[in-house]
Amino acid sequence: MHIQFSCTGGFANLDLNFQIDTDELPEGKHEELQNLMKTADLPNAAESKKVKAQGFDAFSYQLDIVDEKKKQSFSFTDITAPEEVRPLLDYLRNLAIEKKMAE
Repeated sequence: MHIQFSCTGGFANLDLNFQIDTDELPEGKHEELQNLMKTADLPNAAESKKVKAQGFDAFSYQLDIVDEKKKQSFSFTDITAPEEVRPLLDYLRNLAIEKKMAE
């Protein structure tokens, strides 16, 4: 599965972009990501939150997931993201920061 993730905004005007093929992750990180994605239940979470909300210091997230069967895109902010999706967004943001720090 290929994931493209971006996180922008906040007081510091953060701009993180991250792409990964999940098969390239170490086994522990791959399993944790898979578990977070199952818990997040993105298709149902995205349908239940159609409200666009803005916050002065809120982050905006864009998540594109491509697998053998389909491509899915999801957009959230810190305000609109359902509780079950937030751990996934935090995990991906931390992976993006890790990658950026390694560059």
